[in-house]
Amino acid sequence: MITEYAERWIKQIPGLHEAGMALSLAMHRAVLNGGDSVRSGTDFLHGTWLGHPLHPVLTDIPIGSWSLAMLFDGIAANTDSEHAEWTADALTTVGVLAAVPTALTGAADYSTIPEHATASGTLHALLNSSALVLYLLSIRERKSGSRELAVLFSSIAFGIMTFSAWVGGTLVYKERVGVRHGQEPSEPETWTTVMDASELREQGPTRVEVEGTPVLLYRYEGTVYAMAAVCRHAGGPLEKGTFEGHCVQCPWHDSVFDLRDGTVVHGPSTYPQPSYATRIHEGNIEVRLEQPAPFEDN
Repeated sequence: MITEYAERWIKQIPGLHEAGMALSLAMHRAVLNGGDSVRSGTDFLHGTWLGHPLHPVLTDIPIGSWSLAMLFDGIAANTDSEHAEWTADALTTVGVLAAVPTALTGAADYSTIPEHATASGTLHALLNSSALVLYLLSIRERKSGSRELAVLFSSIAFGIMTFSAWVGGTLVYKERVGVRHGQEPSEPETWTTVMDASELREQGPTRVEVEGTPVLLYRYEGTVYAMAAVCRHAGGPLEKGTFEGHCVQCPWHDSVFDLRDGTVVHGPSTYPQPSYATRIHEGNIEVRLEQPAPFEDN
């Protein structure tokens, strides 16, 4: 299979994984050490406010613009239409402008890319950067009137971008980058005993199984909190994370969640954690799945 060959080739590129890991870790440290404003800005780029990774939302704009530009360049070459030339030039520029925020969101996600996907992610970034440079050269040649050279630059860039889009698809569909991890619990709907209350010490995180789903239990200031134990960003074990107040920070990529309701406090995760109601009944800790409030049609 061509796909399998390409995937093996990516993994065998010398130094790609190692260099990518060093770069992504350096970027992640810079975010964590940059203060609240830097982290909040990175959260925005991840898409925590959207509840969905922002990068794949934006990628369609440059890809669509450059694809249409390729079409109109072809029309212009066959018809000598000035209107087609103008349209191709405008679409190429739109694609370049849209590529900037798209690249920024991609860089934010790259800073916390899982280790197994580093080689593919690094190649994806290099290919996209190369395509962007070629499109910038194409715009320069379009403005200077060197149309044949401009179209040549755009054609090469389009080929690179297409291959990079395939690599990006591999990151999502095979490497599962940006995909929600962990189970989507539907139970228990009724109070279910999970452990003896005396066994859960203050600020002592514990992982239990509830209807086949790993659940994190944490007692803070006498109150027991329960939420899904598998981080939805990349599957990290939250019971091994860092706890501060009502928040837990994932040990793998430092997503922060509110223990009270599972909401995302800081990315890279864009998905809230499933949350459970808790109570102590007859000396046992009981939980039940928190159900979303019903929609009321006014």
